Amino acid sequence: MSAPDNRATADVMVELSETLVAQTDVDSVLHLLTDRCLQQLDADAAGVLVADERAVLRLLAASPEHTARVTLFETTSAPGRWCFATGKPVIDTDLDNPDPRWVAFAGLAGEQGFRSVAALPMRARGEVIGVLTLLRARVGPFTGEQLRLAQALANVATVALLLRYDAGYRSVVAAQAQRVLTGRVAIERARGILAELLDMDVDTALDELRRHAERTQRPLSATAAEVVGVGHLAGRANGATVMLIYRITAGTMAPLRLLIQERLATAGLSGSLAEAFKLAIHEAAVNAQEYAGGGRLWLWRHHGDLWCEISDDGPGLPPGFAIRTQAPSSEDHDHAGLWLIRRICPDAQIISSPRGMRLLLRQPLPLQSAVSLSDAESDLGG
Repeated sequence: MSAPDNRATADVMVELSETLVAQTDVDSVLHLLTDRCLQQLDADAAGVLVADERAVLRLLAASPEHTARVTLFETTSAPGRWCFATGKPVIDTDLDNPDPRWVAFAGLAGEQGFRSVAALPMRARGEVIGVLTLLRARVGPFTGEQLRLAQALANVATVALLLRYDAGYRSVVAAQAQRVLTGRVAIERARGILAELLDMDVDTALDELRRHAERTQRPLSATAAEVVGVGHLAGRANGATVMLIYRITAGTMAPLRLLIQERLATAGLSGSLAEAFKLAIHEAAVNAQEYAGGGRLWLWRHHGDLWCEISDDGPGLPPGFAIRTQAPSSEDHDHAGLWLIRRICPDAQIISSPRGMRLLLRQPLPLQSAVSLSDAESDLGG
């Protein structure tokens, strides 16, 4: 068992402090914090729980994220409940022979592969408002240095919830907790929808959701709410930024063309611009189908532009491949679609690796459409 590296610990605290002063949304801060618990404290799972208005601990963030673990963290027999009640750290180094107070919790933890636990209090002005819980898949104690760092991270979680609020912090924490819990429900629904729409497992779907939130610079919960709204290819109102999420297969190419045409019209793109952008998207989808057996498509609006990403899990471009500068001949069609795509979208971004390709296309919207849609996005917090 290794103690935390001092330099790595300092880097983590700097990263978290910079995230706080940047005013990132609370759920992002808490998820970053639980991720760092796994890295720095040699834990296998970590969760931040905050008491609601009825003093019931509710899970706000956890790493790794698994729906089944919500019950484990929130169970009333968990050591975290005793930590919350007493305001003192509670540690059980061997859940195979647990303290009688949390035998039921030990059984649930054992079923999920955990054999030791530590719970650290989150205090605000002398009052315990929540708990940071750490789980390990092996028997044994945390070191003193690890527990000190864990308490420091619990304090950071508290600051994240209370930052910028000078009074009425109890109601503020309850409101923050309810907001994050509501967002968590949306995130769980969104990852399930993405998993179905894009034919992937729910953990990969969560990564996709987070990636889209980062590239549009929007809170994860807001992005999740939009994905839930998109649902199973439902039509979207002008105010939404996510317009289409689609799984590309051999049998879905014809419906895709019609959907793209509808979405471009909804965004206010028409005429030759719409036809050209639709052609670029179609060529990218054809490439994904031809060279990778299928792929994934996102279409969204952001800051006056339409964006489309087509990705796949194929072998990527051949080593040394360069996009043509001249039109392909009638006999040579290999990757000819990329030449056409670059002609239509000169700033197209292509990221290729042996694990797949990502192709990002941008189409500026006409000024009138861009202005009206930008106003709608502002109303949504975009």
